[in-house]
Amino acid sequence: MSVQSENLATGTYFRTRRLGHANMWVSDYEAQYEFYYRVLGFNKSYIQPDNKGAFVSNGNSHHDFGMIDVKSHYASRTDQQPGLNHLGFELRNEVELVEGYRRAIAAGIKFVDTADHDVAHSAYVQDPDGNEIELYADVVPDWRAVRAGTVIKDKPKYVPGVSSQPLAEEFFVRNPAYLTVEGAVFHPLRTTHAALIARDFEAMYDFYTDFVGLKAFAGGRNTNFAILAGSHSNGDVVLHRARKGASPGLHHVGVLVRDESELDQAPGALAKIGVKIDSQVDHPARRAVTILDPDNLRVQMYVNRDWRPSTLARVDPELALKLL
Repeated sequence: MSVQSENLATGTYFRTRRLGHANMWVSDYEAQYEFYYRVLGFNKSYIQPDNKGAFVSNGNSHHDFGMIDVKSHYASRTDQQPGLNHLGFELRNEVELVEGYRRAIAAGIKFVDTADHDVAHSAYVQDPDGNEIELYADVVPDWRAVRAGTVIKDKPKYVPGVSSQPLAEEFFVRNPAYLTVEGAVFHPLRTTHAALIARDFEAMYDFYTDFVGLKAFAGGRNTNFAILAGSHSNGDVVLHRARKGASPGLHHVGVLVRDESELDQAPGALAKIGVKIDSQVDHPARRAVTILDPDNLRVQMYVNRDWRPSTLARVDPELALKLL
């Protein structure tokens, strides 16, 4: 069951800091693990062979991307295709997770699942278009001590506020020491945002503002696109209206790179290894190179320039899909 607009009348349930990660369904999780390491430049964080999953991070969190194989037991259908598995939104601490969860339950909102991931505690719900999202809080000071290399372990049952006393400590990484993969095409900092084409734009806008707790950075409920940001970002979710040539669903995941020199050399380096470029944009607000991974999922590598609402308001809706 997805959260619909009529469930959101009582106001904000969660206060999201930022988008923490994007988890993707992939056709071969081991091959994608190598691609995100050797091409995109994300360090290998940990792998779960029993779940057919792999996770990469450059230091800002336990993972920027998760790759879950379509043949994993997590797939609820035998014809699962590559695409979005879920988006993970970072909260300040577990107390905020529990408080938001209780407010939502009291309002009759149904959650898909809750989970104890060792390093984080989570609650999962679907947005109005059926995309799954995770609200999570880190619960350990050093995630690498818990999740590194090969991880095989059972997950205990977790009910927010019931299974354990919620922690008020803030364990998110404040000053990450970013890692570098030598020889990779890119040297990214972190995953920053997801661009979604909305089947029901207004309902999606209400969900991500009233439920997830994002605020409009640019655009609004009645515009062609809206950039929504948490308390510690300048854009976590970009909503675009569905239209001809823009079908509902995930369009791309955005990754911030160190500087524009990364983008200067990218086309030649990608051509040598046969990686396809979906689009390139050179705009006053942002420069971006969007590539296709082995499953033809789009990943936008970018650097912001004049990233202000006044600059973004003038962007044509067709260009916005490639730029934002």
